[in-house]
Amino acid sequence: MSEEKKVQSAHLTYHEKRKFHAERLEEMKIVAEYMDDEKLVEIADKIDKANSVFVVALGRSRMNIMGFATRLRQMRIRAHLVGDISTPSIHKGDLLIIGSSSGETASLVTFAKKAASYGVEVVLFTEAEKSTIGDIASTVYRMDADQDRLKKPTGLYAEYAIDLAYNCIVMYLMKKRGLTPEKMQEELANLY
Repeated sequence: MSEEKKVQSAHLTYHEKRKFHAERLEEMKIVAEYMDDEKLVEIADKIDKANSVFVVALGRSRMNIMGFATRLRQMRIRAHLVGDISTPSIHKGDLLIIGSSSGETASLVTFAKKAASYGVEVVLFTEAEKSTIGDIASTVYRMDADQDRLKKPTGLYAEYAIDLAYNCIVMYLMKKRGLTPEKMQEELANLY
């Protein structure tokens, strides 16, 4: 391939990426319109008051919630990922946060029921209007968006929504606790 064609190819790719990112940004703006700030503040305050926070999800939702737990730990909140070998037992006064698009995932339903049996408050992040976990949870944060305005209504909006929701909670808690990004950085893992 000639040098000129390589430059043209690179230029074309840049414009394609630019359009792709612009579309994603537009979708994120649509999703942001449906964010429920009051509910996020309510959840953040529950996190702040809990003795310990336990988080659980499966699949891609698990990756998101793991990052969320890490950021909570950076604020010195006792946050634990359900299923880790170092996760302690759950007790009344703790909080269980579940990420489940359907609110019906069998193992997550079991965790919600078990936590509730110990008097633990359950928070659910979901796309479902009604679900088994939602019936158990004291607080349900429903991710929604105008599907007709989204270019790819394949559930991707929920990933945008959950990332935004977790980030909003973290930012709120940072302000509430008077934490700076530098202070948060000091709490990152430093053994490697």
